[in-house]
Amino acid sequence: MADRAGLDWAVTESSAAPGGASVEAGEAVPTKGRVRPLAILGAGAALTALNAIWMTYTEIAWNRGFPTILSLQYNMVFALALLTPANALLRRKLPALALRRGELLLLFLMGTVGNGTAIMAEYLVAILPYPYHFASTDLRWSEDLLPELPKLLTVSDPDAVRAFYAGNADLWRWAALRPWLPPFLAWGLLLAGVVCIAISLSALVYGQVRYQERLPFPLIQIPLAMTGERVGFYRAPLFWIGFTLAAGVDVVNQLHMINPTIPELTVKRSAIRLTGLERPWVALNPIFYSINPFLIGLEFLMPLDLLWSVFFFYWVARFQGVVIELLMGEQRVPAGDMVAAFAREQAVGALLALLFFSFWTMRGRWRESWRKYRPLVPIARAGMGAAAGTAAILAVLCLAGMSLPLAAFFVAVYIGVTLSLARIRAQYGPPAAGLLLAAPGPVLYSILGHDGLGARGLSSLSLTHWLGRELCGSPQPATLEGFALLEGRCSPRLTIAGIALGAMVGYAAAFGTILVTAYSQGMSTGKVAGVEAWFGWEAYKPFSSRMMDAVSGPHLDSLMAMGAGAAATLLLQALRTRLVSFPLHPVGYAISSTWVSSFLWSTAIITWTIKSLVLRYGGLRGYYRVAPFFWGLLLGEFL
Repeated sequence: MADRAGLDWAVTESSAAPGGASVEAGEAVPTKGRVRPLAILGAGAALTALNAIWMTYTEIAWNRGFPTILSLQYNMVFALALLTPANALLRRKLPALALRRGELLLLFLMGTVGNGTAIMAEYLVAILPYPYHFASTDLRWSEDLLPELPKLLTVSDPDAVRAFYAGNADLWRWAALRPWLPPFLAWGLLLAGVVCIAISLSALVYGQVRYQERLPFPLIQIPLAMTGERVGFYRAPLFWIGFTLAAGVDVVNQLHMINPTIPELTVKRSAIRLTGLERPWVALNPIFYSINPFLIGLEFLMPLDLLWSVFFFYWVARFQGVVIELLMGEQRVPAGDMVAAFAREQAVGALLALLFFSFWTMRGRWRESWRKYRPLVPIARAGMGAAAGTAAILAVLCLAGMSLPLAAFFVAVYIGVTLSLARIRAQYGPPAAGLLLAAPGPVLYSILGHDGLGARGLSSLSLTHWLGRELCGSPQPATLEGFALLEGRCSPRLTIAGIALGAMVGYAAAFGTILVTAYSQGMSTGKVAGVEAWFGWEAYKPFSSRMMDAVSGPHLDSLMAMGAGAAATLLLQALRTRLVSFPLHPVGYAISSTWVSSFLWSTAIITWTIKSLVLRYGGLRGYYRVAPFFWGLLLGEFL
């Protein structure tokens, strides 16, 4: 028994999966000895902190980077690409210090989760002092907003607020740090609850989705291939052709930034505006597109019907905007904020419907799944973890001004949407999957209106804006993928410890980086990009408009859009269940209703065309023969 307790912390490469299921042949690499858990966790924390600091500074100072928009974060792929050959050299010289494959993958996972919580910290810190600095710009803030904001969860100290925006101040004094400490700890408790729920739910559903439903987790194939003992695609000429093509585009564009006389190769997200359009066709503007080689490389792993559906439903949504322009007279929001009017609401309904359908089809099989495939964490312990995480979130939300029922509904919507996004990534691996300004706050407002929420409830939605602003950084998808990535290579206990540590280190590193940058340069001085000021404005700008909204109760138009999104998704799912060759995919509908489709649709149709031709004329043999080229496009962009 003592030996078993020690093995709980071991990084293993066995082929045994929970409940005796076997890992795919060729994935496991035998290793000897036991892992040094504290040393590995320490190394992972250091790597996570460095990545979070670099990412945060480039984003808030230069408005560049934002790797968390992508499902596969390029900075972590780059870090893994550096670590792998360095570790191979270390294995030859000092084998005792070399990292095993499971340890390398654990570092990758910790950094991925840490990047997600770091971007959430960027949104959070921007919210804390903003209303106190800009209260004079809106009379409703001083009358209705500021009295409702809890001092414990914001930064109201005049000196701290002034230093944050003006800069040229000393942060390393207790008087300067003290105003930031309570909100850092309180919101950190909420974030810890979010991570706890992500770990607990992932542990409970992993056996079901991995072995009962056989979800493929396509995104984990990249780090697995990069750390494998035999990496065959590196030897393929097509890989290096794709790598050179993608890397060459990046090199030319970097040279263009240094010397503008060198022409730029525009492959990333761009926009065109059609001129001469009259209403209602003006709703089509602007049209965003991308021909990024990385997206083409990653989308080559996606099914053909999903690629076609992303393209098809994107244009359905754009023409939906034309119809709404015709019927309503004007669009409710600028087209640049999302695909079309009401598309965000439809995306929320679609994601919740996808989750409902998956749970409905699994009904009655949970006990069988848990009995056949032993959960990574005992059921009782996972349930206690989810309950503890929920209690922590509810406590902070109630402190923020929400009533207990409102807070519970907020948590339910958040968990539902993020768990649905996690399933989509596990099943199809889209290049990006997230919602922008869609849930859970806007959902609550659409249901209750300002009469149901009041000034206190509306202020709490502004305070919690950071949690659901984009959802790309949510720990839920990365945690579920992490269990698949490290299964048979690292013990569940060490995996869970790495996820939890990486999340909190990323949060703390980003929080500190923002304060250091703000106190030295100032967030409103023009010395930095102004991203933090924008995030703060974005969180509080809806407060006044919601208080003055002519519709005081539920917003039936938004609720109908959510219902329509859910109904369309369930209809598509039913048609796919009954018609094997049905070409449209409900996940494509859900993705195309989110802002990420604005740069996915163009590469999706390009990839669909190429992949269709390859499979039609070359079959599976041709597919595997050309696959290294697309891996080269993927890694060439990253490296």
